[in-house]
Amino acid sequence: MRPDTRALSRMATEAALAVPGVRSVIPPGPSLAVLVRDVRSVLDLPRDGGAVLVEDRADQVRVRAVVTVDAGRPAIASVRAVRDAIVSSLADEVGQRRTDVTVRVVEIT
Repeated sequence: MRPDTRALSRMATEAALAVPGVRSVIPPGPSLAVLVRDVRSVLDLPRDGGAVLVEDRADQVRVRAVVTVDAGRPAIASVRAVRDAIVSSLADEVGQRRTDVTVRVVEIT
């Protein structure tokens, strides 16, 4: 049985938001370009799922996340913390399947 990607997205979004220093999670894609222009317009989460993109593929689960963090936090530490939080939150649902996780960080001053 295949996992519900919207439920996985909500779980991953909650895990990312629980990481210290993370202000928000933004859906990947065109919203990221808007973020650079006007950060306030894209901080709302989608209603039906989370902001983290989860794709259930035949060979793996692909996860894409974009988070905003305070500029004073080290970007690499933020990326690793968010990645680890997402992987651990999805481990029970995904099982032994390979998980490809990409995290992008936008620093907010």
